[in-house]
Amino acid sequence: MGFFKKQVITNTDLAGLKSFVMPTGVKDVITFAGSFLGGSLFSPEKNKKTASLTASMIDKGTQEKDKYIISDILESVGAELSFSTTKYHAHFTGHCLKEDLEIVIQLLSEQLQSPVFSEEELATLKTRTIGNLEQAKEDTKQQAVVGLLRMLYPPNHPNYKSTTDEVINQVSSVSTKDLNDFHQKHYGLGGVSFVAVGDVDTEKTNNLLGKYFAGWDTKNPKNDYSGLKAKSIKKGKKEIHIPEKTSMDVYFGQAVGISQDHKDYYPLMMGVYILGGNFSARLMQTVRDQQGLTYGIGSSLAGVDFGSDGYWSTGGTFAPDLLEAGKKATMDQIIKWHKDGVTQGEVDAKKSTITGSYQVGMDSTGGLTAQILSNVEKGRSVDFLDLYPDIIRGVSLDQINNAIRTYIDPKKLTVVSAGTFKDS
Repeated sequence: MGFFKKQVITNTDLAGLKSFVMPTGVKDVITFAGSFLGGSLFSPEKNKKTASLTASMIDKGTQEKDKYIISDILESVGAELSFSTTKYHAHFTGHCLKEDLEIVIQLLSEQLQSPVFSEEELATLKTRTIGNLEQAKEDTKQQAVVGLLRMLYPPNHPNYKSTTDEVINQVSSVSTKDLNDFHQKHYGLGGVSFVAVGDVDTEKTNNLLGKYFAGWDTKNPKNDYSGLKAKSIKKGKKEIHIPEKTSMDVYFGQAVGISQDHKDYYPLMMGVYILGGNFSARLMQTVRDQQGLTYGIGSSLAGVDFGSDGYWSTGGTFAPDLLEAGKKATMDQIIKWHKDGVTQGEVDAKKSTITGSYQVGMDSTGGLTAQILSNVEKGRSVDFLDLYPDIIRGVSLDQINNAIRTYIDPKKLTVVSAGTFKDS
């Protein structure tokens, strides 16, 4: 029996909430996290920022306690609670001492079930969020990524991005009624996962969850974006002009048409990692170290979760006078990678890197908690966490090179550049 399968104790006694408890050798401290379907994709069509703003308001006060009382309670016991969203999920995370678990779970339950969305707090949040977004308009990397995804995907696809100005308008127009309506529709039992790691007593934890969450309304949100596809693959180019920038970002990308559940995902992921996944990858060794053309460059495979039709991209940061040389050098490496494939030595090295990073990432209770929750969200059994290193080790050189040639076409890349161009 594998380590995780043996150590993680699953409980489904509370209808609509599953717990995954993993006692470890850490003394006195418990780290926990949880989620349910209520991320940005569940926002109403008229305003895609509703979900994230709802989560950001959860810690601003409840019907029983204002935010200052909540802060005092947490500070008095040295605990933390935070709330956020991803595309698919509303998340909560926290940590506390073992002896204070009931205090923190009670407060977590209260915040999730009976938040107060005050006009004053929302106005403050909107001002801060819009300020950050105004800064993002000057971020060449972020704007290049947004431009790339808008070219690769239709507006109804999970990987599509609104422009920063569109997001600012959405934030500006959100009302407390919108937040209340979203909370009432999506916050509740039905698909809640709760993970706790550390000096944790399984029976006590489950009893506390039952005590404070039983009776929360049951919600049944659906998550079905698996049938949505990227735009047809074709060569494209876009320049995004941002004045007075001293560096430029360029992204080369392409939809790959597969999700993380596809049999070719791991071979393709490893091929992309060899091209540009870390400091020892090809692009860093050549375009940066040997040719000195870039501040930083890398490749990734993304947007593949929960059945989504994902994409591959390579992004680099260049000085304006080195932009064209940098783009050419990057394309040369992509073409060589696609034509000649990767080597057995590269495969062996990256297998060690990936499996090693996986193990190191779980050296803390926070890392363990995050891995277990992510695995649960994807609908996988706990023993997948034990199997993952062997899955990576089992990928062959031929599988990787076949995947690169099957899903990547250098002749049909979309290229998006952002920064200050000579003629702008």
